Order: sequence, then C-alpha cells, then structure tokens
Amino acid sequence: MSARSWVAVTALVGLTASVGLFFGARQSAPRIALQELRARYGTVESKYTTVAGMRIHYRDEGQGPVVVLLHGSFGNLHTFDGVVAALHTRYRFIRYDQVHSGLSDPVPANLQMTPELFLQQFLDSIGVRSAAFVGTSSGGIIAYRFAATYPERTNALILANVPPSAPVDNAGAQARVPWRLRQSIAVCLRYSRPWSRTCFRDFLNSTVHRPGIVTAALVEQYYDLNRRPDAGTMSSLAAIMRKDEQVLTFLAQVKAPTLLIWGELDHVLQPPTADLLIQRLTATRAQKLMLADVSHYPPLEAPLEVAAAIDHFLQPPLP
Repeated sequence: MSARSWVAVTALVGLTASVGLFFGARQSAPRIALQELRARYGTVESKYTTVAGMRIHYRDEGQGPVVVLLHGSFGNLHTFDGVVAALHTRYRFIRYDQVHSGLSDPVPANLQMTPELFLQQFLDSIGVRSAAFVGTSSGGIIAYRFAATYPERTNALILANVPPSAPVDNAGAQARVPWRLRQSIAVCLRYSRPWSRTCFRDFLNSTVHRPGIVTAALVEQYYDLNRRPDAGTMSSLAAIMRKDEQVLTFLAQVKAPTLLIWGELDHVLQPPTADLLIQRLTATRAQKLMLADVSHYPPLEAPLEVAAAIDHFLQPPLP
C-alpha cells in the first residue's frame, strides 16, 4: 500500500470512528421508573397532593404573599431554586412538577382537563385562594390562561420568555442555534427516545448563555427526570397552543398587573416577540424588563436578577 493510500485509509477510519462516537453519544437512553426517581430526588421539602386522581409533587416554602411558580417544557420545580433561595423570607412560594414531569404522576388515560382547571384544583387542594403567578416558557402559557380564566384569583402575572402566538416557530429557533449544537439536537430529535446525557447537555447549552450554569449536576437532573416512561407524552394538560386565535382570546382577557422578563439572547423567542406579547395583552398595561446576557430560561440562568424583578414588581406587598 502506498503512503498516499495509507493516509487515505487512516483518515477514513478516523472519520468513521468520529461519526460512530457522535451518534453513539446520542442514542436512546434507558427508561427509569417514577418510584426510583422519587427515591432519588425526593427531599424533606417534598410534598404531595392529589388532583383528579393524580399524585402531584410540590413544594411550599417561605412566608408572606403567595407566589406560584410554573416551570417550562423539559423542566421541573428546581428551575426556581435560585429565585426561592433569594426571596423565601419575603414570600410564600408554591411550585409543583407538572404532570409527566419531575416527580408528579402521569395523566390517566382519557382524562380531559385544561391546564388552567388543573391549576385551579391544585390550588384548592392545598388551600390557596389567590396568588401572584410566575411562568417561564410554556409554564407562562399556563399562567396567562389561569389569569384570563380566574381573574379574581390572580393578583399579578409575571411571564419570562413566553410565546405570544401559536404555533411556536421551532424550526426557525433551531436554525438560530450554533451549527454544532444544531446538528446535535437534530440527531437527538430524530434518533434518541428518550434523550441521552449528551442530548440534554447540548439542549441546555443551546438555551443558556451564561457560563457555569450548565453543570454536570444540572445535566444529570434533566437526563434523569426526562427518562420516566411517560416523559414527553402529550395530553389535554400540556401547555401547547396550536391556534393563534385561542392565544389572542386568552391574552385579551388578562386583567392582572403584568410584568415581562425577557432574555435578549433567546433564540427561541427573540426580543421582538416580547413587544408582540405586550400588544396582545390589551386589557392590562404590561411592563417589560430585558436581561442583556440571558437566553430562554431567565429564572434558571439569572435567578438573582429575576428575584429582584419579582420583588420590585410585587411591592407594596400583595393582600
């Protein structure tokens, strides 16, 4: 074999190995039982209540006016750990794992319930009449739907990078991700069910800008809690809006004082979408706070800034 042929063969072997490693790191992960997750991630702060036959995992922490925290897709109640740590002496924070997420039960077969009705029954089950609501990403959809449907129970509304229209342009969002991450996520979406650690590492790196946020522990948490057998299952409780006219109807009925907190570097919902959300909140006067070096999950990426914004907006204290 000539030297040139040897170099070509070596290069081909190296390329094949690299491709194998790339796809191997993004192959489907094993499932993990909900009971094992509860044993692994449950803490002394963990509480459970029953809503529509489902055992729902939540935390009730702090003292003061009630603030309900609603996490987004792929997330769990730990999204707000930093916010709660900063403000638990001033507010009573209630946060729960949405169904199919974290440590809460899956949705029973054939159950038909809107996310705002679920939230209303959840609050009834723990004896909370009214609150301020903070929602990030798809959790914000639940928050504004509740505020529109139950204005008498909504003291204030804070939305962090929440879709103002439907459907969300996920293809356009993915196209704005850096090339390497974009290729990884594309492979994960196509071949990984459920996602591997590498998939969640790259997903988090695509939605978080500040260094040091995406730790090995955070990747492991997302990896584990999204491997339960029902993870990713769609139901009537999913905060997904597919018809823009429905979004318009809900947003136009929100009367509570509203604050938007937005990461300016969000590739999913770029800054102009915040202005569209304000335009559609026609029954209230919304304020806006832009965070310059933050991406799609402000409570996770910038908890101290988000906590300060919440505290400032909710003063004087709510009844």
